[in-house]
Amino acid sequence: MAGAPELREVRFLSDYRDPPIPPGKKSIAFSVAFQSADRTLTDEDAAALRARVIDALKRDFGAELRG
Repeated sequence: MAGAPELREVRFLSDYRDPPIPPGKKSIAFSVAFQSADRTLTDEDAAALRARVIDALKRDFGAELRG
């Protein structure tokens, strides 16, 4: 699983399907929390874990990160 074992929580925030989202697409917002049992994660650690989650969503679902 992307982000494992440091991925501690995924929380669904919203599902939006109206304009400006194109027909047949939806915007899903969620938050993730990372934590290591061994050490304090750095900003760089968290960024790398976040990138792994985003890459997995792109690969598995064709997701796109909105700005």
